[in-house]
Amino acid sequence: MTNKGTLKAEVRRLLRHGQENALTGENIAKLLGFKGDRTVRLAIREMTAEGLPIAAAVTPPLGYFIASSLEEADTYMRVLKSRLVNDAYRRRDFKLAARGILDPYQMGLL
Repeated sequence: MTNKGTLKAEVRRLLRHGQENALTGENIAKLLGFKGDRTVRLAIREMTAEGLPIAAAVTPPLGYFIASSLEEADTYMRVLKSRLVNDAYRRRDFKLAARGILDPYQMGLL
């Protein structure tokens, strides 16, 4: 079993600068001998929190890469903002849909 520090070092070794060199989480996981990419995604999240600007491309080539320009950083920041907005709408819609579960007393008053 790979320890967390070694895993992050291995992921860092595979990551390249620039979107043109992006690698999917699935590819990184396969290269490191993992069946799924969850462990890789968690390591990438930690590495970003530690100061490495790892972005994820949502247009081809898809995958993770180290942002190496203002344009790449701005593009990824817009993607993250869009996800936040969409998640807020989804949360609102779910809260309305589940209001009977969340507050059964209120459902009886409707």
